[in-house]
Amino acid sequence: MIVDFEYQPVLEDYKKNGGMKLGSILKILENSGNKHSDKAGDAILEGSNSGVAWVLTDWMIELIAYPKYGDKILARTWSEPVKQPLVCTRDFEMYCNGQLTVKGTTKWIRLDLTTNRPCKVTEEIIAKYQPEDKCTFEDARLPRLATPEAFSNEIALPIRRADIDFNDHVHNLTYLDYALEVLPADIYENRNFKKLRISYKLAVKSGEEIVCKYAEVEGRHICCIFGKDGNLRTQIEFD
Repeated sequence: MIVDFEYQPVLEDYKKNGGMKLGSILKILENSGNKHSDKAGDAILEGSNSGVAWVLTDWMIELIAYPKYGDKILARTWSEPVKQPLVCTRDFEMYCNGQLTVKGTTKWIRLDLTTNRPCKVTEEIIAKYQPEDKCTFEDARLPRLATPEAFSNEIALPIRRADIDFNDHVHNLTYLDYALEVLPADIYENRNFKKLRISYKLAVKSGEEIVCKYAEVEGRHICCIFGKDGNLRTQIEFD
């Protein structure tokens, strides 16, 4: 099943240079996935209320061009055939005025909210999503992210009430907002990244504090989000 999602942008989706914010691009793609779940009869909130939730573990996107204000935007999504019993892959494409501008892929697990352990994706669930025999990237394996040994900048951030989603965790897209806060100002304002890779390690919950650290390694801009306990929660790499 391939699902198309038309999105009408608003001014808050754009940076002052006229290009769409990375967070808005990911939000559009993720919302297309939510629409797919609804069509498949596996609505996100209903699954969470039943004690099992979809949990996002990885993002990778390639930006061919950034959507501009006034563009007609369409997001397309589908599920790949399940090759591992605990991991599912969802792919994305974004079109602006009919032209392919963004490609992406994500990895998901089904989490038992009682045991906090991944559970097997059943054939019944797989059938609901009607996987497509196609993939966004030729190599479906996501590159592992190496955590830098040293950082050039860091900031401490509180977790706001607005950051928490219905699973009582920080919403996955909010980690990108945290990472952007620690990027050098000139990089944030002037660099149009072509690739983005996110790896989620441990959830951040209400009441916690985090430390965001930044390093540049071989031209790649790496942001690591740590809990106050020193454990890595999420790593984001911009290229």
